[in-house]
Amino acid sequence: MRKLPIVLSTAALVIAVLGATPVGEAALNTVGRNSVSTIHLRNNAVTSIKVRNGSLLRADFRRGQIPAGPAGATGPAGPAGPAGPAGPPGASGLQTVFTTSAIDSNSPKTLTATCPSGKVALGGGVAVAPSSVNEVGLTTSYLANATTWTASAREFDATATNWGLNVVVICATVAP
Repeated sequence: MRKLPIVLSTAALVIAVLGATPVGEAALNTVGRNSVSTIHLRNNAVTSIKVRNGSLLRADFRRGQIPAGPAGATGPAGPAGPAGPAGPPGASGLQTVFTTSAIDSNSPKTLTATCPSGKVALGGGVAVAPSSVNEVGLTTSYLANATTWTASAREFDATATNWGLNVVVICATVAP
């Protein structure tokens, strides 16, 4: 059997009981304050129950072991930063170009609207006129190239009603 733990326990009990006596004072003077260091301790010898509350400092912990506290109040706004560089030129000279087909009962119809020279198409669209002609449907509506919008429609059911297409292209000058 190991007798060392019993001997140490007994010695600790005697020192604790006799601490206020001359014998305890002698023991205290023999083992000075801060004389026990990490090298003298076994692994896991010091547990949380043995550490006095409030005695540890932030420096006693590794990064991430202490949870963050509540967020503080928002501070005042800092000074404005310097202005950024000027951006590239945007689109200018916005223009819409409309084209209308013949108003008749011929089917199918294809129509284009083209931007003037120096401008590019940004978008476009198409409508059947009059809008009350239910037998006609759009078959295409797309940007044919950088300057032209193309649209097509046809009669799904033959009709004697006259109809046409209105195509629009939205154009602008765009810096290179």
